[in-house]
Amino acid sequence: MPRFHLPPEGALKPNNDVDPLPFYYKPVVGRIFVARFDAALRLLPPTRFHRLLELGYGSGLLLPTLDALTDELYGADLEVEPPGLAAALEKLGVHPKQLLQADARKLPFPDGHFDGIVALSILEHLRSDELAAAAQELARVTAPDGVFLVGCPAVHKAMNAAFAAIGFSGIEDHHFSSLVDVVAATAPWFTVEKRSAWPALLAKAPLGWAPYGAILLRRKR
Repeated sequence: MPRFHLPPEGALKPNNDVDPLPFYYKPVVGRIFVARFDAALRLLPPTRFHRLLELGYGSGLLLPTLDALTDELYGADLEVEPPGLAAALEKLGVHPKQLLQADARKLPFPDGHFDGIVALSILEHLRSDELAAAAQELARVTAPDGVFLVGCPAVHKAMNAAFAAIGFSGIEDHHFSSLVDVVAATAPWFTVEKRSAWPALLAKAPLGWAPYGAILLRRKR
């Protein structure tokens, strides 16, 4: 079962002012952030991927974990590759095939290029029309029977308050779409195969209620 491997503190740098990277190294909050990723990653199939894309790779935090699961690792992010990231990944023994600046609504990859895509804590930042366009484009680059792993924090007032409590005030200005919205947007091309949540006791609660939820989508043939 895949587990998230947190790089040593200081190995990577935040790629912008709102990058949550520092929170992963805090005593209590860090454990929660790591547990959220583990809840999502355990949904991935046990087989090795041929080509795997991380959408929104940011600081590169998840790249070492994903690199161990695939023959070729790719990353796409709205922002340019952070200065020094390639060298930092080299020190960690991680060698992505390609890291690109790209919009999820217009990806520079051929049809069906990936047998796996991972987007953890990314799609909640898209508004309804953006999410619909991204879903169609992500379906285009996913091979038939390929998988798409999505993880998102809950989007409601209680979560807004929780984020404010740890220093992320105004999160409602950044989080717009819930897992329910993701399922609806991807339904023409993907089916929901499995789901999980953090904390685990909320795994069977209505989708989107848990503080963090994840779904494994399977590309329709």
